[in-house]
Amino acid sequence: MKARKNIQELQPYSSARSEFKGKASVWLDANENPFGEKVNRYPDPLQWKLKERIGEIKGINSNNIFLGNGSDEAIDLLFRAYCEPGKDRIITCPPTYGMYQVSADINDIQSRKIPLNTDFSLNTTRILQAVDERVKMIFICSPNNPTGNAQPLRDIKILATNFKGLIVVDEAYIDFSETESAISLLADFPNIVVLQTFSKAWGMAGIRLGAAYANQDIIDILNKIKPPYNINALTQEYALQKLSNPEIIKEQIQELIAERDKLEIELRKLNFINRVYPSD
Repeated sequence: MKARKNIQELQPYSSARSEFKGKASVWLDANENPFGEKVNRYPDPLQWKLKERIGEIKGINSNNIFLGNGSDEAIDLLFRAYCEPGKDRIITCPPTYGMYQVSADINDIQSRKIPLNTDFSLNTTRILQAVDERVKMIFICSPNNPTGNAQPLRDIKILATNFKGLIVVDEAYIDFSETESAISLLADFPNIVVLQTFSKAWGMAGIRLGAAYANQDIIDILNKIKPPYNINALTQEYALQKLSNPEIIKEQIQELIAERDKLEIELRKLNFINRVYPSD
């Protein structure tokens, strides 16, 4: 799907640091204060070291990664890039994550709501019936916030096959699920964007780091319109340290899942609990 015409024609801001590709012992290009340690210099505007490490962990090329100030930044940028204010629409499937609607409202985009089925699965037939020429994105949260269930990849494939716009799959909680990530679909479906975060399983909510995975055309558009230095140097440094030992995170995830299972057992013992829904 093509970005808005004005976005296609946009001349992006070019920072002094992004224009320089070599090595130097003296830096005069960005009018930085020479005093201070580390934080007196502008960070890498495209976060290449961090992307390379994330790519190794996720099994994806760093050119297919966009990093944002939380995944909320990527959500907002997708609206700005692909939806004409006051004209275009998106589809959401409530109950679901509230920021899709907030970003839609901020960007003056109408949201068509196709509720989940009673078992919280996607109603792919109704979703596709709601599509018209003004619908540019479909948001799927998997595992879904707040219902906790992951959506099967077969349903995402159905939507991506029959819809020309973007399928945005929000996987903030994918590390707690046995369901395969939709990242595995990117090679075959160039209209899928996968959102993930380092706030949940990775325990870095305080540094605000999120990611979008997509084909390079989409990533290039997001990089074109993002603020020049949207990921600060301290965030990049801390994230690299945390990502240096993913085995510790895997152990923590298993402990959290065990606690989730324990909570389910205890909830079932309460006489005022009618049903405990399974959770991913």
